Amino acid sequence: MEKIELQELMPELSIRFNDFIASLNTYFSTGDNVRIISFLLLSLAIALFILLMAVIFVRHIISIVKGNRTSSGASGNEFNDFDDVFDLEDEDELERELQRELELAANEQQMQEEQELEHELRTKERMERDNIERTEREEKEKKERQKEAKKRLENEGYYQNKQYKEAGIDLDWKIGQKVEKSDNKVENIEALSMSYKQSSVELNNLMGLAIDMLGRGVDELKIAQTLNFKNQGMSDENEILKAIDSLKEFINLSILGKFAKLEAYNELPNEDQALYHLANGDPTLALALLENLMDSRIDKANMSSSEEKRQQIYAEVSKYACCFGSLAEMNDIMLATSSYELAIELQSTNVVAWGRLGDVYKKASSMPKAVWAYQNVLNFADSEIDINQIANANKNISEQLYAEGNSLQAAKLYNSSKQYYDSLGINRRLDKKEVEIIELIESNKETSLPEMINKLLSRERVI
Repeated sequence: MEKIELQELMPELSIRFNDFIASLNTYFSTGDNVRIISFLLLSLAIALFILLMAVIFVRHIISIVKGNRTSSGASGNEFNDFDDVFDLEDEDELERELQRELELAANEQQMQEEQELEHELRTKERMERDNIERTEREEKEKKERQKEAKKRLENEGYYQNKQYKEAGIDLDWKIGQKVEKSDNKVENIEALSMSYKQSSVELNNLMGLAIDMLGRGVDELKIAQTLNFKNQGMSDENEILKAIDSLKEFINLSILGKFAKLEAYNELPNEDQALYHLANGDPTLALALLENLMDSRIDKANMSSSEEKRQQIYAEVSKYACCFGSLAEMNDIMLATSSYELAIELQSTNVVAWGRLGDVYKKASSMPKAVWAYQNVLNFADSEIDINQIANANKNISEQLYAEGNSLQAAKLYNSSKQYYDSLGINRRLDKKEVEIIELIESNKETSLPEMINKLLSRERVI
């Protein structure tokens, strides 16, 4: 069927082709130069069209090849040209150079850190060695002084007051009271040399001596020196000064009539009773008076409509709370801690309260809290007014720094504190005459103490 159709189509195509050839012959035979030019232009256009199609086809093929190469995930190294290869080699070389420089810098830094660490260790070892040598030297000197003092006392004997010799009475400093000699020793008392041995006395048992000396008008620093001598290192310098300040504060409040103005005064113990009990190591009555005074002043502050007036009263009560805490610290450290915390709550810049709060935290073995409190002392303290609080803070912070291994800074703070206390003379030993005077005061304490208390509370002067 297809062959028949093709045979029928061929004549028709032949006729058409012949007609086309005839048309061309007619065109060329009858045309002029313009027709020839137009034919050439047409041929050129056809050639350019074919070339354009070829270019488009080639670009299409190239894009297909590139797309296949990217989608296939091949490394593509075999498709990179020479410029890409050279660029990669340059980048690798730069990267290697940078790595070498970084390694050199790291090595130099490590060497420098090792040298600094070695220098620091050598310095620390030298400081510790110096501290050990200094401590050993001080201990040796102390032992030599003690040995010389003991020898001197043994050679010279102890001077005994004539009235006690005649009465056959000796003063035993171990118990701080008069001790009668037995009859068989009275006849030999003149011939015996008395060697002095001082035993330590707790601070709360020395309040009677402090009150007696205050009544006699003795200087505060001399009282501190005496208490330190009797205490024999059981309490540090700050605790002794703190106890004396508390006594003076309570006595001043009594002299100024602060307790007498309380509504419940008739139901409270008298000031002289409180002082007498305090002299015997019992602060209970004094604390009762102070507590009622603090409550009364806080109630007045809360009723005041003036913020300035309230803050003034709070600052006043904060001071009373420090006195309360110092007296309470003799028997109840928890009560003292609460009192100091109240003082700071009432006046956050109370340097005395911060210092004493650090002391009770230290006693409770809570050194992080203690150091925090001492740091606040240094933050709020006036270098001219709060010298004692600064010295105490520096001393206790130095102990913590030494425990942490910072010997240099610890030594600096400790020496600063020690210089202050040495300048007060609180650590100086009493001479023989001073010891005799204190011995006489203590021997007559039972009879003289009420008289001294009455003298202190006579409101003739303010300590």
